[in-house]
Order: sequence, then structure tokens, then C-alpha cells
Amino acid sequence: MELNDWTFTQDDLAHTPTIRDGSKWEKEQRLRQKGVDFMVKIGHNLQLLPTTIYIAGLYFHRFYMRRSFRNHHQYDLAGTCLYVAVKEEEDFSSCCPEEVLKRTCQLFQECAIVSLKSMDHQKIDNLNEDITRWKATICYNEEILLETLCFDLHLDLPYKYLFEALKRCGASQKHTLLATRIVSDFIRSPLCLLYSSKVLAGVAISQSCHLLQNPLIDRQTSEPWREVLGLESKLIKEATETSNLITL
Repeated sequence: MELNDWTFTQDDLAHTPTIRDGSKWEKEQRLRQKGVDFMVKIGHNLQLLPTTIYIAGLYFHRFYMRRSFRNHHQYDLAGTCLYVAVKEEEDFSSCCPEEVLKRTCQLFQECAIVSLKSMDHQKIDNLNEDITRWKATICYNEEILLETLCFDLHLDLPYKYLFEALKRCGASQKHTLLATRIVSDFIRSPLCLLYSSKVLAGVAISQSCHLLQNPLIDRQTSEPWREVLGLESKLIKEATETSNLITL
């Protein structure tokens, strides 16, 4: 596999560095979920864009296709992935330097608070020390993350395909919100490593149509919605079945 090749198979998922280190597949998936849940909670607390959280999650999943959880704790890397995604997406770009510093410190603080709560700490004795440790941890791991990802930070996200198809089909706000939520949830599993963003958008639309019992038709051509994305129903079905298979 080339260094910048981020397309994986289910066989690749069965032979990750973590599994080669002796862990079971189920344990690795739980660690992936814990890491993503960690960054999602922090992202929501900081009111980050859904796209920023998704990008951080994709960095996270890709990282552990080349590194082992045995050597890199899921929370340390989750916080680092979120930090890099924030800078890449420039969530703070409209802020003055003082505000950028403040928001960055808030990220370190949220990492400290959420990690302590995740470890069932009932009392936070010295939050400032924990924040300082988190800042050092993220700064240390940032270079490791970037090198592991080969500095390949510009991602093709499923949201643009999703919104294009939904707009062409005149989807309702309820339908759009449901499909968007489904797409965002894909980052909780390694499904995002197995299929392209366009296919994931198709799976989200397919599932939302099924849940709402509301098929969507392209208003321009009167063709099924999948024609907007140029996807075959067979591929969407396969990806949906894979999603059910790899989700714990």
C-alpha cells in the first residue's frame, strides 16, 4: 500500500498494528469507539462544526491503521486529532489572536475534564495541572500524528455529496437532519475507512428513506436519488450490510 493510500479492506481491519500486537478485533473496535466518543463530546461542548469533528474522527481511524493502541492511548490521540482538525478547518479563523488563544485553551481544558470524567474521577483536584499536561501531550503527539498521516490533511467529506443529492430531490428539513445525523455517526466505526465519502452519503440517504418511509426522486430527471450520485443500488446495499457487520 502506498503511503497516501487510505483505502482499506475488511482484511486490513483484521490485521491492524493493534491486532498484530495481540489484541482482539472487538477490543480494538471498543477503543476506537471510546476515542471517537471522547472527541465528539469535546466537540459538542466547544460547539465545533460537525465537519470538524468528522475530520478529527477520520484522522483518528486512519492513524490506528498504521499505529497500535498499545503505544498510543486513544484519548491522547483523540484530543490531538481534534486539535489538528480545528486548525485545519479554521473554526477559529474569524477570531482575534486573543480569542484564538482562549479557544485553544478551552480545548485543552475540555480534554482534561472529559478524560477525568471518562476515568470516573469524582473530584478534580488540580485542573490547571491537568490542562498543562494535556497541552504538552497534544503538542507532543501532533508531530507523530502528522507524520503518520503523511501530512495528508485535506479530506473528501460525505456531507457535500449528501447535501447535493438531498437538494436535487427536494428533501424535507426532517429528512435532511436525519440523513446528516446518520452520516455523522459513521465516524464512530471504521466504515469510513472501507468506502468512499460518496458511498457513505448514499448509505445515509438510503437509511433515512427507509426510516421515514419516504423515497426520494431527482426532481430534474425523475430518476431515483442514487442516480444523482451515480451509485449502484448493489454497492449501497453492500456498504449498509458491512455497516451492520462491523458495528458493535
